[in-house]
Amino acid sequence: MHTSESLSVEVEAEEQVLCASCPHPWNEHDALGVRYCTASTAAGVTRGCICSR
Repeated sequence: MHTSESLSVEVEAEEQVLCASCPHPWNEHDALGVRYCTASTAAGVTRGCICSR
C-alpha cells in the first residue's frame, strides 16, 4: 500500500470516531469541548453538551 493510501484510510476512520460524552464526532470538538467532554467521561457524569454544533 502506498503511503498516501494509508493516510487517507486513517483520516476517514478518525472522522467517524464519536465522543464518549456527547453525540458529536470527536474531530469536531474545539479545545473547550475536548476538555469538557474528556472531564465528563473521566468523572463518569452526564452533564449535557457544550459543543458549538
